[in-house]
Amino acid sequence: MATPANVPPPPSTMATLFPNFRDQEVQSAVKNLLTYSLVILIVPLASMFLLKQYFFEALLGFGANDALTYSAIIAVILVHVVLDEPVYLGFGAEVKVDDLYRLHSKFLPLGKIGGKPSWLNPKQLPKSTDLLCKVCEKPMCFLMQVCANGGENDPPHAFHRTIFLFVCRNPACSRLNDASNLKAFRCQLPRTNDFYSFDGPMNPDFGDAPDPRAITDGPGLCQICGCAAAKKCGKCQVARYCSQAHQVVDWPTHKLECAQAATDGFIAEKLQNPRNAFVFKEFEVGIDQEYMPANLFDGISDDEDDDDEEEGNQEDETEEEKKARMKEFEKFVKENRDKNADMTKEDLDAATAEQPKDLDFDKFNRLVNLNPEQIVRYKRHGLPLRATGRSELPEVVEPCENCGAPRRFEMQLMPHLLSLIDVDAIGQSIDWASVYIYTCSASCQITDNGYAQEFVFKQDFV
Repeated sequence: MATPANVPPPPSTMATLFPNFRDQEVQSAVKNLLTYSLVILIVPLASMFLLKQYFFEALLGFGANDALTYSAIIAVILVHVVLDEPVYLGFGAEVKVDDLYRLHSKFLPLGKIGGKPSWLNPKQLPKSTDLLCKVCEKPMCFLMQVCANGGENDPPHAFHRTIFLFVCRNPACSRLNDASNLKAFRCQLPRTNDFYSFDGPMNPDFGDAPDPRAITDGPGLCQICGCAAAKKCGKCQVARYCSQAHQVVDWPTHKLECAQAATDGFIAEKLQNPRNAFVFKEFEVGIDQEYMPANLFDGISDDEDDDDEEEGNQEDETEEEKKARMKEFEKFVKENRDKNADMTKEDLDAATAEQPKDLDFDKFNRLVNLNPEQIVRYKRHGLPLRATGRSELPEVVEPCENCGAPRRFEMQLMPHLLSLIDVDAIGQSIDWASVYIYTCSASCQITDNGYAQEFVFKQDFV
C-alpha cells in the first residue's frame, strides 16, 4: 500500500538506528561510546572553568587571557589522563590466493600472519644467525607482523614502525613458561626513505603493479622462509637459501625446476597458500577496538563460599549419577594402572589437593570470551593481560640493548592464533597461554634502519 506524500515518516528509534540494539554487545558498545563522548565534553570544559575561575584568577591573580590559556593546557592533559588509550584487538582474516599480493611490502600491510615476512626495510635484514632457535639452533619460521607506529608520539625516525615475530617449528622446543623458541624484532623508517613514497604506500586496489621503488641491490631471500639467504643452488645459481636445512626441504620441488631456472634466471613463485610445507598459512590482520562491559568482572572472587556451593551441587546428585561417576572413575584407574603404579601417597595427595582459585585466569577468560577470535591484544605502554596467576610475569625486563632505555609492554599474542596456524594439537605442540612483547620505550634509532631484537616472554597454563 502506497504511503501519501504528506504523511511524515515514522520517528527514529534506537532499534532503527542500531538494527541489533537488543544484542547485549551492541548495547554495551553504544553505552561505552556515549560515556566516552560525554567525558570528552565534560572533563575539559568543567576543568577549564574551575581552573580559570578559582585557581588562576582568584588564587594566583592571573589575567583572564592567561588564565584561559593555562587552564586549557591543563584540561588537555587531564583528558589524556582520564581517557586512557584503548586496547586494540587483532583478528585473522582469510585471504584469497589471487589477493595474497596485497600483503606484499610495497603495500605496507597493517598486519599479516604466516607466509614470508613483508620486510619493512627490504635491504638491511636480520642475519640468518639472528633467526636461529635458542633451543635447537635451527632456522625459525615467520609467525606474524604488526604495523605499530605511534604517530606523533614516536620520533621522526620511526614514522613507519613494524614488529616482526618468529617461532621455531619444532614442537619439542616449546617449553613451559620459556620463550626460547620465540623472537621479536622492531624495524623503523623515517617518512622520507628509499622504499616508500612520502605520501604513503602503493594502492593494492590497482592490482599487483610493479614497484617503481623496488631495490635491485638487496639481499637474496630464502626460497623457503623469505629471510636473508647467503647460499645458492650450486646448479642453477638462482635459488637461494638461508641454510642447508632449507635447501634440503626445497629440493623435492626445486629439482623439477632447477634446469628451467638456470635458463630463465628466475623462479616464479606458485600461487598457493601456504606457500610451502615450512611456512604457516597466510592471513591478513584486521584491527578493532575492545569494548568491555562495566560489569564484566562482577562475581569474580576468591571467596571459598563459591567452592562450598559447588560441593552442595554435588550432594544433590541422584544415586544413578553417583554410580555413573564412580564407574567412570574406576574405568580411568584401570586404564592408567600401569602409568600410576609408581605413584606414591604424596604424589596422590598433590594430584588431588584442592587448588586455589585463579582469579587472573577468570578475568582472562571473560575478556577472551567477548572476542573469542582475537589473536593479538595491543596496548603500547599499557599493562599486559595476565593469562593465569599460577605463573608469574617477568619482574624485571631487560632494557634496550641498543640505547639502554627501559622496555615497556606493547602487545601480546592470544591462544586463538595457534588455531589459525594449525598447531593446536593434543600432546607435544607449539603452545602458549599468551606471549608478551616488550619493546624499547624510546623507539630508539636502529643502525642503518635495520632490525633490533626485543624482549619476549611466554606464559603457559599450568
